[in-house]
Amino acid sequence: MRARKVRTLDDVSLEGKKVFLRADMNVPIGENGEIMNIEKIKQAAKTLKELIERGASVVVGTHQGRPGSADFTSTEPHSKELSKEIGVEVKYVDGVISREVREEIASLEEGQVLLLENLRFIAEENIEGDPKDLIKTHFVQRLAPLFEVYVNDAFQAAHRSQPSLVAFPYLMPSAAGRNMQRMIAEMSEIDAIKGRRIFILGGAKVSDKLKVMVHALRNGKAAEVLTGGLLGALMALAAGNKLNGDLRKLRDLDLLLPAAREILNIGVGRVFYPVDFVVKLKDGSLEDVPVYAVPEGAKIVDIGHGTIEIYKQRLKGANLAVANGPMGIFERPESRKGTLEIVKAMEKYAKESVLCGGHLSTAANMVGIRGSRVYTAGGAVLYGLAGLPLPAVDALRESRK
Repeated sequence: MRARKVRTLDDVSLEGKKVFLRADMNVPIGENGEIMNIEKIKQAAKTLKELIERGASVVVGTHQGRPGSADFTSTEPHSKELSKEIGVEVKYVDGVISREVREEIASLEEGQVLLLENLRFIAEENIEGDPKDLIKTHFVQRLAPLFEVYVNDAFQAAHRSQPSLVAFPYLMPSAAGRNMQRMIAEMSEIDAIKGRRIFILGGAKVSDKLKVMVHALRNGKAAEVLTGGLLGALMALAAGNKLNGDLRKLRDLDLLLPAAREILNIGVGRVFYPVDFVVKLKDGSLEDVPVYAVPEGAKIVDIGHGTIEIYKQRLKGANLAVANGPMGIFERPESRKGTLEIVKAMEKYAKESVLCGGHLSTAANMVGIRGSRVYTAGGAVLYGLAGLPLPAVDALRESRK
């Protein structure tokens, strides 16, 4: 990942300015709607506090989840946590671009903070495209005239090319927040590590992980890839296993399966999928079963003991291990073992290990990880270390010109 020179907070005037801060407070949400980990909120608070102390009034925008996901919820609870972190009231507004919201922004005074509703509640924010096209969206056209400075601190979403992430730098003075600045520097450090690299990929964002896998394998960024979660189930399916369990969460299966099979061909002997799974049977009991013998109607909830042991062996002697996404349904205590065991094995066996994403950050805290690099950014770290573009960072670099 080549170094990306961008303007930072040290390079912009903030006193008396109205600032739009694009943060990433997309936090893990529990089954009862509770925030499970506030690390991303703490990171956003550091930059926000500096903006306030330097005399700015600040409107904060973030997303939470994505349409259709269980964690696609309001950002109102985030405002309360953010208020605690900065010691200043963060007012939540139930909207993003409505007339009422714009009036609230216009009346904001120095030192005051406003948190917008989940940006992805606006359909345009879910569009990915060329920044020059995204500038024309109602989202950007209604908000941009209200601000004098744009600050992007959402490195966690830097691999997306959505309006709030890439359009504003073309319209006003823009800078990287402290989290963004730090992560750009650290990604360059990690990418300079030589030797045997292993990617451990799990979770539910299957299409993103397939993109990372094929790119990393083809350009030598990864020597091996170990898979779990829905991605692991897909790879096992692509390898010819029937998997009679419940895979309804695997959307667009007809499109994903051919891509998974192609990756198995590209990375022969280098792509690993689970040899066994922990499944929940119809009576609610859990059982460890071989990949070729998943019972009809059973639900896959974690990787099995055999898979854990194989993955531990693969991690031995790795110069760099990079993991993103849980190995099972991490929100439930009974299906966390695979994730927690792999996290511990990475720190024990790899010379340098990187845990990225909200779930693995939480797992690191649970097992007391001390020697690994732990980041709340997931997809952006993977994209950067796999050699894929980071559009939000590139937009800040273009803004510097």
